[in-house]
Amino acid sequence: MCFTAIVGGANADVNETLLLEQALAQFGFSETTLTVDDHELTYYYSARTDRPRNLVLFIQGTDPFPLFFYELTDSGPNFFTAFPDDAAHLSDDYAYVVVAKPALSGIRQWQHFEVPQAYHDANYRQRRISDIRAVITHLKRRRLSEGGDIVVYGHSEGAQVGASLARVDSRITHLGFWSGNVLNNFYEFALFERLAALNGQQSDTQAHQNIMGLLEWYRSVVDDPQSTEVDEWGYTNRRWASYRHAPIDDLLALDIPIYAQFASEDDSTPIETAYLLPVQFITAGKDNLNFQVCLGCDHSYQEVIDGDLRDHWSEIFEDFVDWVEAH
Repeated sequence: MCFTAIVGGANADVNETLLLEQALAQFGFSETTLTVDDHELTYYYSARTDRPRNLVLFIQGTDPFPLFFYELTDSGPNFFTAFPDDAAHLSDDYAYVVVAKPALSGIRQWQHFEVPQAYHDANYRQRRISDIRAVITHLKRRRLSEGGDIVVYGHSEGAQVGASLARVDSRITHLGFWSGNVLNNFYEFALFERLAALNGQQSDTQAHQNIMGLLEWYRSVVDDPQSTEVDEWGYTNRRWASYRHAPIDDLLALDIPIYAQFASEDDSTPIETAYLLPVQFITAGKDNLNFQVCLGCDHSYQEVIDGDLRDHWSEIFEDFVDWVEAH
């Protein structure tokens, strides 16, 4: 997860409508709420010109976070975003959009908000896909010029959503699949257990017992896939079950250009399964995959060098945009 922070003015009034207006103004976004079917969805839009040709749409990862946060200090509110400052790296030909997760639009106080049950009820892959498709339709009708690219990139869980979205929506022209799991979540959880045993962090027996427990958990998810009871990880069967299929299947079904980014020190997505992607694309005779690994980097592409933290996200995004324009 990436945060961007800007220190606001002296107004410390806890009026979240006003605070959201201030945050949107400082980060250069506008808020739009749409009614689709039986629910509302909200997206945040940034562009330097009217009706730009191209769209870059970012899909958040797993954490149940709103897109904007504030902290109250003696000198005024500090504002944060739960998404990277990638819009600043785009030319005037692009609009940049992030779609809020269900029931998490607006702004919340950092470390002082509760995740609503409405979020858990609506947090599943198909809902996120349908919301993003509705936003793209609205943008093409109201805010974008004709003939441009529709670029979608997602990080972590957002990568899985993006792959499934691109498979069902032919308007997507380019896909960024960043640090998403390649295989089923529960298989990759099991792989981490085996790696922990291989690295001497636990016994072989303990790893096996943990994996058998994971399999029992997975069976309970599949047996009750619509449950919205929140588990100890903070998610629901409905959420887990919606991601049961392997994202590699979606990726192999695509013919559009794919920029797959991974990190060698990722403790959320095992790099060991990432290499299956280029192997399977080569096997299938497909050449639409650009496979990249940030060596020494964690899940958010940060690297520790001589005790200092170096963030590679922006340079990766800039390379991604250059790649989009070349394809």
